[in-house]
Amino acid sequence: MRLPPRLVLCGRVARAAREIRDSAERRRYLVHMLTSVLRTVSALGVVAALLATPTACEWMQNPPPAPPAPPQGPLGKPRLLRGMNLGNALEAPNEGDWGVVLDDADFPRVREAGFDHVRLPVSFSAHASLSPPYTIDESFFARVDWAIAHALASDLAIIVDLHNYDELMKHPEANAARFVALWTQVARRYRHMPEAVCFELLNEPHGDLTAERWNTLLASALHVVRANNPTRTVIVEGVDWASAKNLRDTLRIPDDPALVASFHMYQPILFTHQGAPWMNPEFQTTGIGFPGPPAAPVAPVPAAASMSWVREWFDRYNREPTATNPSGPSAVVEQLEMAKSFADARHMPVYMGEFAAIDNADLGSRVKWTRMTRQEAERRGFGWAYWDDGGSFKAYDRKGGDWVPELLAALRH
Repeated sequence: MRLPPRLVLCGRVARAAREIRDSAERRRYLVHMLTSVLRTVSALGVVAALLATPTACEWMQNPPPAPPAPPQGPLGKPRLLRGMNLGNALEAPNEGDWGVVLDDADFPRVREAGFDHVRLPVSFSAHASLSPPYTIDESFFARVDWAIAHALASDLAIIVDLHNYDELMKHPEANAARFVALWTQVARRYRHMPEAVCFELLNEPHGDLTAERWNTLLASALHVVRANNPTRTVIVEGVDWASAKNLRDTLRIPDDPALVASFHMYQPILFTHQGAPWMNPEFQTTGIGFPGPPAAPVAPVPAAASMSWVREWFDRYNREPTATNPSGPSAVVEQLEMAKSFADARHMPVYMGEFAAIDNADLGSRVKWTRMTRQEAERRGFGWAYWDDGGSFKAYDRKGGDWVPELLAALRH
């Protein structure tokens, strides 16, 4: 049996109390953080543990075997080897707007399935004032507190990822000060959290947030984070939707031993995003498999055939052998080699923060692509997090608490 979340939190309180008993400021902060958590977990036992000495927490003497603790690197930092995104929840305009509400059971289920961390997309910008000091809503902050507490209670590292800041992509100069102010607040609030809490400065920079603008802005945001989180793992990615190419070619970051570079992997995108309703018309052809070529030629929709790059892609997909097919292994390897070039040149860790294929593709193709992408990333030393949006990309059905067994197997073996 698993330790109940109440007892796990109790143990974490005990460890935290030992570490910070000499700092009144940190003790007050811990009390504040756990008070918000207690609204969602059984409170009385944790309160008693907090007020008592650390040895007051009772632990099972002979617990049954459990999944190993999150792998750690130097200085106790999480290595972020295998993770799951908890998407479409806290980065929606309001949690639930996109059909996903997080549940406390999600965290232990992810851990029990063999993952060591979660990536938590969060739209702080949708819950902050539009004028200085750009204050983040306290009730929304409390929800992020809740997620962090449940991840740690489940022995999961957690990445707090600033997600869906669309205004910044469209008007970067007008939103630069607000972006930095958001990170000032996040960094201050979580400055005493364990190293297992990581930060990701911005998901998928794109649009008018060019490489030059982003490189300058990320340095400003990193500066305010480092003011009170000097050793915390911070993740950064390049422009053009966190492409591997821009990781390699345009990302410029300060020398910082606690930085991790990231990219997202959705190539070949005509396969992974086929028929996605939010994509442009040229992406609406379905029936694309992995790897190509198909048993019978696939005719692209008219909107796709009118675009030269898409027309050429389908021509090659329908006729070229698997080794050179644009929906084949070479398309995956090419992207990962770009990221590996960056890792080798900069001598820093690289993390594949998102990858998945939509369920408009046949399950067999999704499984093959997922397994190959995961294996090739691991072969190059990249940690990763599968993009699970609770919908068309999901591997884990949060409503039923069940996994898509074929996809889970592809992520594990």
